[in-house]
Amino acid sequence: MADPTQFDHDRISHLLADRWLEVPAFQRSYSWDEGNVIDFLSDMETARKKKSAYFLGTVVFANDKESDRQKIVDGQQRLTTTAILLVAIRDRLRDFKKDKSATHIDETYLRGFDLATEEYVERLILNPEDQPVYDILLARGELPEVGASKLADAYRHVVRYLQKLAPAEADHPKLIGLTNQLEESVQVLVAVASDLPEAYVIFETLNDRGADLTTADLLKNFLFSQAKHNFSFVQASWIKISGEFDKSEDFVKFIRYDYMSRNGHVTARGLYKAMQSDIGVGPAKAKAYINRLDEARKVYLALRDVDSALWDSLDFDTRDYVLALRRFGLESSYPLILAAFAQWKDHRKATKLFMKVTNWSVRALFAGKLGGSVAEKAFSVAAKQVSEGKANNQEDVKRALSSLMVEDAEFISDFRRYGNVTLPRAKYLLAMIERAQRAKGGESLEGLPDWSSRSVTLEHLMPRAEAKNSETKLGYVETLGNMALLEKALNKGLEDKPFENKKSEYAKSVFKVTSVLANEPSWEKADVDRRMENLAKLAAHAWPA
Repeated sequence: MADPTQFDHDRISHLLADRWLEVPAFQRSYSWDEGNVIDFLSDMETARKKKSAYFLGTVVFANDKESDRQKIVDGQQRLTTTAILLVAIRDRLRDFKKDKSATHIDETYLRGFDLATEEYVERLILNPEDQPVYDILLARGELPEVGASKLADAYRHVVRYLQKLAPAEADHPKLIGLTNQLEESVQVLVAVASDLPEAYVIFETLNDRGADLTTADLLKNFLFSQAKHNFSFVQASWIKISGEFDKSEDFVKFIRYDYMSRNGHVTARGLYKAMQSDIGVGPAKAKAYINRLDEARKVYLALRDVDSALWDSLDFDTRDYVLALRRFGLESSYPLILAAFAQWKDHRKATKLFMKVTNWSVRALFAGKLGGSVAEKAFSVAAKQVSEGKANNQEDVKRALSSLMVEDAEFISDFRRYGNVTLPRAKYLLAMIERAQRAKGGESLEGLPDWSSRSVTLEHLMPRAEAKNSETKLGYVETLGNMALLEKALNKGLEDKPFENKKSEYAKSVFKVTSVLANEPSWEKADVDRRMENLAKLAAHAWPA
């Protein structure tokens, strides 16, 4: 049976002086910004003026059977900021030639002598990302550039504060007073668990969330609190999955889409509470959830990577559909796609739905139906039906998405009237229309260059320079009707030449929707409108419902 959790009342600097502490490698890095640091310093200053204690909250540690260091489960930001403050006080005292006081701070709170190694070692060890910068602070080395490290930036904020607090050597007693405050009256409640799983149970029980915790932190803490004897497996899986995302908010977005793929719509604000029910209670539930999340990860990342191994096993090309998701931001459909891959074990069938959903999404985008949360809710409803076995094929899903469906006549009208379009999107749209044109004529796609490569450019038929002095021309120069795909080799040197001087190069293009432009006698607004009507009709074939 595990040892019972120990609770105690202590002072913040005692934790650094009396213990060997370590931030687990999987914990997020130091994240306090200037506002957090200044609030901390201001609260301490207010307490000093009132000659009162300052309660800093609860910290949670876990004993480690393989190490003398206790792991920090909750309190990393506060403890690290306290250590930074002590480093800055030490450095300021050294500037004032108060070496004995500076050494006392260094050897009492920051470093201690280890008999086993016979050397001074850090009392606090941070995670692998933060530790190199913390080592620089301890050695008073050259700091990274401003903005490169929140840890270094926090030190800079503290240094500026201390320079105002003690601007001259005669003010050094104020630095000693600040150190004494940390020693005597900045109070914390300490909970020490027998191991990491128990520590996360304590964290959830105390519900000590704090402003410094992100949704990802809360989800991780809840999941770890349930893992028990599966803790090592769940921890390793969490590190692997979360490591695929550069930003915490991107990771949380993925978790939310995965949740919606099974349970329907949930807001970002409501995700943490909803996830507690979704994960469930106990080690088996925690393990099952992390396994499920890992499977969803593979699909989610594939939807963002045209070269994913997931697509290699198929005998048809998904590249254009993956690029469409990225270029048009069609992420609201992700829950539905995740549901299809999880529920339909036939990846070919699920991929075919993904491709069809992309077509539907493009149509809905031009019809203005993807704004706000309306589309996300609709896709989530359909996703839940797939997960529950109520929607088993494309027709079932189409019925579930009836509110987003756009028929040909409406799509053609919306496409024809669509306004300015960005260059990356225009390249995709014109490439798909080119394919539709060739398909209608029964022609092969062989020999077409990759539209997304640098070898294919986007040509403005009426040059931008020509439109600068005309309000009318400015109204259509950036519309799809005034753009064409053109091989880079043909586009070289055309620059801002008038339309009639460029037609001969258009005629040489392998893109039929471009080469036909060589037959146009002129290029005015009426010509752009007429071309847009033709493109719109082809669009209905390019993105069939």
